[in-house]
Amino acid sequence: MNDTIRLERPSEEHARLVLARPERKNALRIQELKALAQAAAALLQDPPRVLSIVAEGASFGVGGDIASFGEALDQGAMETWLREAIGHFNAAIGGLRALDAAIVVGIQGPVAGGTLGLVWAGDHVIAADNLSLNLAYARLGGSPDGGTSWFLPRLVNPLRAFELFTLTPTLNAHQACNWGLVNQVVPATELMAAVDTVVAKWLAVPPQSLKNFKRLLTASANHTLQSHLREEVEGFVQAGRQAEFADRVKAFLG
Repeated sequence: MNDTIRLERPSEEHARLVLARPERKNALRIQELKALAQAAAALLQDPPRVLSIVAEGASFGVGGDIASFGEALDQGAMETWLREAIGHFNAAIGGLRALDAAIVVGIQGPVAGGTLGLVWAGDHVIAADNLSLNLAYARLGGSPDGGTSWFLPRLVNPLRAFELFTLTPTLNAHQACNWGLVNQVVPATELMAAVDTVVAKWLAVPPQSLKNFKRLLTASANHTLQSHLREEVEGFVQAGRQAEFADRVKAFLG
Protein backbone atom coordinates (compact mmCIF):
# COMPACT_ATOMS: atom_id res chain seq x y z
CA MET A 1 0.00 0.00 0.00
CA ASN A 2 1.04 3.65 -0.27
CA ASP A 3 0.07 7.12 0.93
CA THR A 4 -2.80 7.39 -1.54
CA ILE A 5 -4.47 4.14 -0.47
CA ARG A 6 -4.84 3.51 3.26
CA LEU A 7 -6.11 0.47 5.08
CA GLU A 8 -7.17 1.34 8.61
CA ARG A 9 -8.48 -0.81 11.48
CA PRO A 10 -10.75 1.30 13.70
CA SER A 11 -11.45 -1.91 15.61
CA GLU A 12 -10.71 -5.62 15.36
CA GLU A 13 -14.04 -6.21 13.61
CA HIS A 14 -14.05 -3.13 11.35
CA ALA A 15 -11.59 -2.25 8.59
CA ARG A 16 -11.69 0.95 6.54
CA LEU A 17 -10.24 1.32 3.05
CA VAL A 18 -9.56 4.96 2.16
CA LEU A 19 -8.83 6.45 -1.27
CA ALA A 20 -6.55 9.36 -0.43
CA ARG A 21 -5.51 11.20 -3.57
CA PRO A 22 -8.02 14.06 -3.36
CA GLU A 23 -5.94 16.56 -5.35
CA ARG A 24 -6.45 14.31 -8.43
CA LYS A 25 -10.03 13.32 -7.62
CA ASN A 26 -8.69 9.91 -6.55
CA ALA A 27 -7.76 8.99 -10.12
CA LEU A 28 -6.12 5.58 -10.20
CA ARG A 29 -2.55 5.09 -11.40
CA ILE A 30 -0.75 1.75 -11.36
CA GLN A 31 0.53 2.47 -7.85
CA GLU A 32 -3.02 2.97 -6.52
CA LEU A 33 -4.30 -0.13 -8.29
CA LYS A 34 -1.41 -2.19 -6.94
CA ALA A 35 -2.08 -0.82 -3.46
CA LEU A 36 -5.76 -1.77 -3.75
CA ALA A 37 -4.74 -5.33 -4.65
CA GLN A 38 -2.38 -5.42 -1.65
CA ALA A 39 -5.15 -4.12 0.60
CA ALA A 40 -7.54 -6.80 -0.61
CA ALA A 41 -4.90 -9.47 0.02
CA ALA A 42 -4.29 -8.13 3.54
CA LEU A 43 -8.03 -8.19 4.25
CA LEU A 44 -8.26 -11.80 3.10
CA GLN A 45 -5.40 -12.69 5.45
CA ASP A 46 -6.96 -10.91 8.43
CA PRO A 47 -10.64 -10.47 7.59
CA PRO A 48 -12.83 -8.04 9.49
CA ARG A 49 -16.54 -8.56 9.99
CA VAL A 50 -17.31 -5.25 8.30
CA LEU A 51 -15.38 -3.22 5.73
CA SER A 52 -16.13 0.39 4.86
CA ILE A 53 -14.73 2.02 1.71
CA VAL A 54 -14.57 5.82 1.57
CA ALA A 55 -12.54 8.54 -0.11
CA GLU A 56 -11.03 11.87 0.80
CA GLY A 57 -11.88 15.05 -1.07
CA ALA A 58 -14.65 16.24 -3.35
CA SER A 59 -14.78 13.08 -5.48
CA PHE A 60 -14.84 9.41 -4.55
CA GLY A 61 -12.96 8.64 -7.74
CA VAL A 62 -12.98 9.30 -11.47
CA GLY A 63 -11.50 6.03 -12.74
CA GLY A 64 -8.10 5.61 -14.32
CA ASP A 65 -5.65 8.50 -14.35
CA ILE A 66 -5.83 9.95 -17.88
CA ALA A 67 -2.33 11.42 -17.51
CA SER A 68 -1.04 7.88 -17.01
CA PHE A 69 -2.81 6.84 -20.20
CA GLY A 70 -1.08 9.68 -22.03
CA GLU A 71 2.35 8.72 -20.70
CA ALA A 72 1.84 5.09 -21.73
CA LEU A 73 0.75 6.17 -25.22
CA ASP A 74 3.81 8.41 -25.59
CA GLN A 75 6.04 5.48 -24.62
CA GLY A 76 4.29 3.07 -26.99
CA ALA A 77 3.42 0.95 -23.94
CA MET A 78 -0.37 1.20 -23.76
CA GLU A 79 -1.02 -2.56 -23.87
CA THR A 80 1.64 -3.28 -21.24
CA TRP A 81 0.25 -0.53 -19.01
CA LEU A 82 -3.34 -1.76 -19.36
CA ARG A 83 -2.46 -5.38 -18.65
CA GLU A 84 -0.51 -4.47 -15.54
CA ALA A 85 -2.98 -1.87 -14.26
CA ILE A 86 -6.13 -3.89 -14.87
CA GLY A 87 -4.41 -7.01 -13.55
CA HIS A 88 -3.92 -5.27 -10.21
CA PHE A 89 -7.49 -3.96 -10.29
CA ASN A 90 -8.88 -7.41 -11.05
CA ALA A 91 -7.00 -8.80 -8.06
CA ALA A 92 -8.45 -6.03 -5.88
CA ILE A 93 -12.05 -6.49 -7.03
CA GLY A 94 -11.82 -10.28 -6.89
CA GLY A 95 -10.32 -10.16 -3.42
CA LEU A 96 -12.98 -7.81 -2.09
CA ARG A 97 -15.76 -9.95 -3.53
CA ALA A 98 -14.22 -13.05 -1.92
CA LEU A 99 -14.47 -11.54 1.57
CA ASP A 100 -17.10 -12.78 3.99
CA ALA A 101 -17.11 -9.25 5.40
CA ALA A 102 -20.11 -7.04 4.71
CA ILE A 103 -18.95 -4.01 2.70
CA VAL A 104 -20.45 -0.52 2.87
CA VAL A 105 -19.25 2.15 0.42
CA GLY A 106 -19.74 5.91 0.77
CA ILE A 107 -19.43 7.91 -2.47
CA GLN A 108 -19.48 11.62 -3.25
CA GLY A 109 -19.03 14.06 -6.10
CA PRO A 110 -18.06 12.91 -9.60
CA VAL A 111 -17.66 9.13 -9.75
CA ALA A 112 -16.72 7.61 -13.08
CA GLY A 113 -15.22 4.71 -15.00
CA GLY A 114 -13.63 1.73 -13.35
CA THR A 115 -13.89 3.24 -9.88
CA LEU A 116 -17.54 2.18 -10.04
CA GLY A 117 -16.35 -1.44 -9.97
CA LEU A 118 -14.92 -0.70 -6.54
CA VAL A 119 -18.25 0.86 -5.52
CA TRP A 120 -20.38 -2.05 -6.75
CA ALA A 121 -18.13 -4.62 -5.10
CA GLY A 122 -19.89 -3.46 -1.94
CA ASP A 123 -23.08 -4.73 -0.32
CA HIS A 124 -24.52 -1.32 0.54
CA VAL A 125 -23.77 1.98 -1.21
CA ILE A 126 -24.50 5.38 0.31
CA ALA A 127 -24.39 8.40 -2.01
CA ALA A 128 -23.88 12.00 -1.02
CA ASP A 129 -26.46 14.32 -2.55
CA ASN A 130 -23.73 15.90 -4.72
CA LEU A 131 -23.03 12.64 -6.56
CA SER A 132 -22.70 12.66 -10.35
CA LEU A 133 -22.20 9.18 -11.81
CA ASN A 134 -20.93 8.47 -15.32
CA LEU A 135 -19.40 5.36 -16.92
CA ALA A 136 -17.30 7.52 -19.32
CA TYR A 137 -15.68 4.66 -21.29
CA ALA A 138 -17.37 5.49 -24.61
CA ARG A 139 -16.17 9.09 -24.41
CA LEU A 140 -12.56 7.88 -24.34
CA GLY A 141 -13.01 4.96 -26.71
CA GLY A 142 -12.15 2.64 -23.85
CA SER A 143 -13.76 -0.56 -22.60
CA PRO A 144 -15.28 -1.66 -19.27
CA ASP A 145 -12.99 -2.77 -16.46
CA GLY A 146 -13.11 -3.29 -12.72
CA GLY A 147 -16.04 -5.67 -13.14
CA THR A 148 -18.38 -2.87 -14.21
CA SER A 149 -19.80 -4.89 -17.12
CA TRP A 150 -20.41 -7.80 -14.71
CA PHE A 151 -22.02 -5.76 -11.95
CA LEU A 152 -24.22 -3.48 -14.03
CA PRO A 153 -26.51 -6.08 -15.68
CA ARG A 154 -27.10 -7.53 -12.22
CA LEU A 155 -27.98 -4.15 -10.72
CA VAL A 156 -30.13 -2.83 -13.57
CA ASN A 157 -31.71 -4.46 -16.61
CA PRO A 158 -29.57 -5.07 -19.73
CA LEU A 159 -31.17 -2.14 -21.59
CA ARG A 160 -30.20 0.28 -18.84
CA ALA A 161 -26.70 -1.21 -18.63
CA PHE A 162 -26.12 -0.71 -22.36
CA GLU A 163 -27.47 2.82 -22.10
CA LEU A 164 -25.08 3.69 -19.29
CA PHE A 165 -22.07 2.35 -21.21
CA THR A 166 -22.85 3.67 -24.68
CA LEU A 167 -24.87 6.87 -24.23
CA THR A 168 -22.99 7.85 -21.04
CA PRO A 169 -25.77 9.70 -19.24
CA THR A 170 -24.71 11.42 -16.04
CA LEU A 171 -26.92 10.39 -13.15
CA ASN A 172 -27.38 12.46 -10.04
CA ALA A 173 -27.68 10.85 -6.61
CA HIS A 174 -31.46 10.44 -6.68
CA GLN A 175 -31.46 9.05 -10.22
CA ALA A 176 -28.75 6.57 -9.24
CA CYS A 177 -30.86 5.52 -6.26
CA ASN A 178 -33.99 5.14 -8.41
CA TRP A 179 -32.04 2.98 -10.87
CA GLY A 180 -30.82 0.71 -8.06
CA LEU A 181 -27.18 1.75 -8.29
CA VAL A 182 -27.02 3.06 -4.72
CA ASN A 183 -29.05 2.25 -1.60
CA GLN A 184 -29.59 5.67 -0.09
CA VAL A 185 -28.84 9.37 -0.50
CA VAL A 186 -27.70 11.63 2.33
CA PRO A 187 -26.43 15.23 2.55
CA ALA A 188 -22.74 15.40 1.66
CA THR A 189 -21.89 16.64 5.14
CA GLU A 190 -23.45 13.50 6.64
CA LEU A 191 -21.88 10.87 4.36
CA MET A 192 -19.18 9.59 6.71
CA ALA A 193 -21.59 9.48 9.65
CA ALA A 194 -24.08 7.52 7.53
CA VAL A 195 -21.38 5.00 6.60
CA ASP A 196 -20.41 4.61 10.26
CA THR A 197 -24.08 4.10 11.19
CA VAL A 198 -24.32 1.15 8.79
CA VAL A 199 -21.07 -0.24 10.18
CA ALA A 200 -22.45 -0.05 13.73
CA LYS A 201 -25.74 -1.70 12.75
CA TRP A 202 -23.95 -4.55 10.98
CA LEU A 203 -21.61 -5.10 13.91
CA ALA A 204 -24.72 -5.50 16.09
CA VAL A 205 -25.83 -8.45 13.94
CA PRO A 206 -24.57 -11.81 15.27
CA PRO A 207 -21.42 -12.77 13.35
CA GLN A 208 -22.71 -16.05 11.91
CA SER A 209 -25.93 -14.43 10.74
CA LEU A 210 -24.10 -11.59 8.98
CA LYS A 211 -21.74 -14.07 7.32
CA ASN A 212 -24.68 -16.20 6.17
CA PHE A 213 -26.52 -13.23 4.67
CA LYS A 214 -23.43 -12.35 2.63
CA ARG A 215 -22.64 -15.90 1.51
CA LEU A 216 -26.18 -16.91 0.61
CA LEU A 217 -26.98 -13.77 -1.35
CA THR A 218 -23.66 -13.91 -3.20
CA ALA A 219 -24.06 -17.60 -4.07
CA SER A 220 -27.73 -17.51 -5.05
CA ALA A 221 -27.14 -16.60 -8.70
CA ASN A 222 -25.13 -19.79 -9.25
CA HIS A 223 -27.43 -22.18 -7.37
CA THR A 224 -30.53 -24.05 -8.36
CA LEU A 225 -33.42 -23.51 -5.99
CA GLN A 226 -33.02 -26.96 -4.49
CA SER A 227 -29.28 -26.61 -3.90
CA HIS A 228 -29.83 -23.18 -2.41
CA LEU A 229 -32.52 -24.46 -0.07
CA ARG A 230 -30.01 -27.00 1.24
CA GLU A 231 -27.46 -24.21 1.76
CA GLU A 232 -30.06 -22.23 3.69
CA VAL A 233 -30.72 -25.19 5.99
CA GLU A 234 -27.01 -25.58 6.75
CA GLY A 235 -26.64 -21.85 7.30
CA PHE A 236 -29.52 -21.73 9.77
CA VAL A 237 -28.16 -24.78 11.61
CA GLN A 238 -24.81 -23.01 11.95
CA ALA A 239 -26.53 -19.86 13.23
CA GLY A 240 -28.64 -21.90 15.62
CA ARG A 241 -25.50 -23.30 17.25
CA GLN A 242 -24.34 -19.84 18.28
CA ALA A 243 -24.88 -18.49 21.79
CA GLU A 244 -26.27 -15.26 20.33
CA PHE A 245 -29.17 -17.15 18.76
CA ALA A 246 -30.23 -18.76 22.03
CA ASP A 247 -29.85 -15.49 23.91
CA ARG A 248 -31.94 -13.53 21.41
CA VAL A 249 -34.68 -16.14 21.18
CA LYS A 250 -34.96 -16.18 24.96
CA ALA A 251 -35.00 -12.38 25.10
CA PHE A 252 -37.72 -12.27 22.43
CA LEU A 253 -39.83 -14.73 24.38
CA GLY A 254 -39.47 -12.60 27.49
